[in-house]
Amino acid sequence: MRRNYKRDTALHSLANEFESMSKRGNQTYFEDRHLFQLIDFYENQYSLEKAMEVTDFALEQYQYRIDFYIIKIRLFIKIGELHSALDLLEQAENISPMEWELKLMKCRIFSKMKNHGQALSYISELKAVNTSEHDYIDLLMEEAFVYEKMKDFTQMYNVLDEVLQIKPNHSEALEHIWMCVEICKNYKDSIQLHERLINNNPYIFQAWYNLGHAYSCLGEYEKSIEALEYSFIINPEFEFGYKDCAELCYQVKNYEKALEVFLEYNEKFGPEAEVLICLGQCYLALNMYKEARKALKKSSKLDPYSDEVYYFLGLCDLQQKSYLSATRNFQHAISIEDRREEYYASIAQAYCFLEEFEKADYYYRKATETGPEQAEYWYEHASFFIKLGHYKAAMDILDEAEYYSCSPELLYSRAACLLLTNRKEEGLAVLHDALTDDFNAYEKLFELSPSLSNDEDIKAIIEYVGRS
Repeated sequence: MRRNYKRDTALHSLANEFESMSKRGNQTYFEDRHLFQLIDFYENQYSLEKAMEVTDFALEQYQYRIDFYIIKIRLFIKIGELHSALDLLEQAENISPMEWELKLMKCRIFSKMKNHGQALSYISELKAVNTSEHDYIDLLMEEAFVYEKMKDFTQMYNVLDEVLQIKPNHSEALEHIWMCVEICKNYKDSIQLHERLINNNPYIFQAWYNLGHAYSCLGEYEKSIEALEYSFIINPEFEFGYKDCAELCYQVKNYEKALEVFLEYNEKFGPEAEVLICLGQCYLALNMYKEARKALKKSSKLDPYSDEVYYFLGLCDLQQKSYLSATRNFQHAISIEDRREEYYASIAQAYCFLEEFEKADYYYRKATETGPEQAEYWYEHASFFIKLGHYKAAMDILDEAEYYSCSPELLYSRAACLLLTNRKEEGLAVLHDALTDDFNAYEKLFELSPSLSNDEDIKAIIEYVGRS
């Protein structure tokens, strides 16, 4: 820490000396290493004009240092002065015609100018030059980025594959190749590629990470979890590996494993508000309410404006039948974030248990207004009225839902309304459609009204469709 303080003080002192010299208009000699430090300092301060000023001074003092030309070209590229960058690059080539970095920068400039054909043609010429493996890989990476600018992600994938054949643990290539896989959805090819890399070197953590995501996209969740776990076993500092593995475990309802990985992350990297919320969710799913509350309260201390903390605290209250406390927590969540339909649906449930039905109706309406495309909230609202015996109100909700969403559950709700209001023929016809759409969901009908399970005609149609 003391060394960093001394370094920062020295940099500020150096910057003050340079700026004082600029104001006075006189010339002071600076060592080249100090000029490099100054340029980095101003770039890190997002003061590109100052960085350019130092670079210009450096080029006056060190006219033939190609490093300063490269820095100035890079700064021109950063600020979008591409023609100036190209002009300066040609000057630099006269000084150092064999400088490989200049050739790579020329590719980059052509690409940024959208002269993609010219960039690829120039790259093709450079490939014929006898270079080191390192330089050739850098050239391939430039080629990959040209294809990225062209949005030709298939070709980008192929070039990155070539990079990985030469250097299997190339971090940037591994990072960008997954982007290509996601866009092209070539998950099977990705699995083959990353398994090939792992077979040659089982300690490439990014290859395991990419493999895990490819398996996940194909629905092979056990293999995905195993691969993601290897990514952070190999590299214990790899935060994404822990988080993605734990989140996938939670999604597939392997709550014990999700909890284990989140706890490991928490121990390794220290408490984070978002991770503590995830821990709270895991504990909640495992009915460990005391531990869930503890994790959520810790999260709220780190981030007192997190709506999710209060939402999950409300869910803890619901599970423990503390309905009044639940409404308070849900209200707090809504006061922070009022565009989450699940918050409105949950507070409506709490008011149902409190038998405050007007408030429940109000919040169910808020849920469907906020997320009209979400069929589950229309279903919950209709179910609320059906269980109260308000069948017309339920039918009105279902009629409105048709404009925004559809699902087998909504069909079962409509069938229940019709059957319960003695419109049996219509009800059986809708029930037939619902059974055809999703036979396995027919228990929804009896959840809405247990008395319907005794109807022989209903049992007959269920049996008939089930045999079909």
